[in-house]
Amino acid sequence: MKGFVSLFISTLVVIIGTLAHAVELIGQPQILPAATAATIKWKTNVDCGTRLQYGLNAAQLDRKAEGAVSSTHQVALEGLAPGTTYHYSVGSSRTKLATGTFTTTGGAAAATPAPSLMRRVLDAIVPDKKPAPSAPPPVAKATAPLKAPPTRQTWGHIDSLQDHFDRHGRDFSSTSPDDYAAQAWLFLQRARAENLPMKIDDTDGTLRAFDPKTRAFAAYNSSGRTKTYFRPESSSYWQRQPGRPVKSTDLRFK
Repeated sequence: MKGFVSLFISTLVVIIGTLAHAVELIGQPQILPAATAATIKWKTNVDCGTRLQYGLNAAQLDRKAEGAVSSTHQVALEGLAPGTTYHYSVGSSRTKLATGTFTTTGGAAAATPAPSLMRRVLDAIVPDKKPAPSAPPPVAKATAPLKAPPTRQTWGHIDSLQDHFDRHGRDFSSTSPDDYAAQAWLFLQRARAENLPMKIDDTDGTLRAFDPKTRAFAAYNSSGRTKTYFRPESSSYWQRQPGRPVKSTDLRFK
C-alpha cells in the first residue's frame, strides 16, 4: 500500500511539474506557400503536440492536420486552391498559440492580377461589352464561361449534397450532385451580378436569393456556401422567408 501511495505521489508531482511549464510560441510561424500546397513551421518552448487547423473562413477552420510531439513543428498541406487565401491556427490539441492567414501562389498568372469575381460574372453576362476608348484593342480570343470551384468549396455540408440532389436536382436538369452544386454556386454569382431579390438573416448570417422569373430559390451560409437550391411550388414562398432585403453591394462573405 505504501508503495502505491509513493508511486501516485511521484506521478502527481510529474504532472504538476509539466503543467507548470506553459506552452509558449517562440517567434512567429514560418509559411512556405506554393500553388496547391503550403508548409507551415513553428517552434515552442517545450515539447507538445502538433496541430494546425485551417479553412477559407476565420470563424470556420473546418480542416486540420496533426503531427508528432516536439518543440519543432512542421505541417505540410496539399490539395489547396491556387491564388486562394486561407485562415489558420497553430498549437496543440489543447492550446491555440497563434492565428493568421496565408495565400497560395498563382503560378504564371500571378504576375498579372486576375479580374475580380464580380468582373468575371459581368463579362460572362455581357460578353459584347466594349473596352474603354483609351485601352488598346484586345487580342481576339474566345471568352471562357465562368466555372464553379470544386464542390467541396461551394457546398456547405457535403454529407447533405446527395439528399438535396435526389430531391431537387431534377428542378434544374442536373446530371450529377457536382453539377447540381455548381449550378447553385453560379446562381449566387448571377443573383449578385443582376441584383436579384436577396435577404440576409441576421440571426445566423444565412443569405437567401430568389429569381421571380424562373422561381429558382437558394440559401447560402455566411461563407457563401450553398445550403439548398430548388424551385418552390408556392408563388408566395419567397415572401414568407425571414431576413432583411440586401443588395449585392452590401454582401461581404467571410
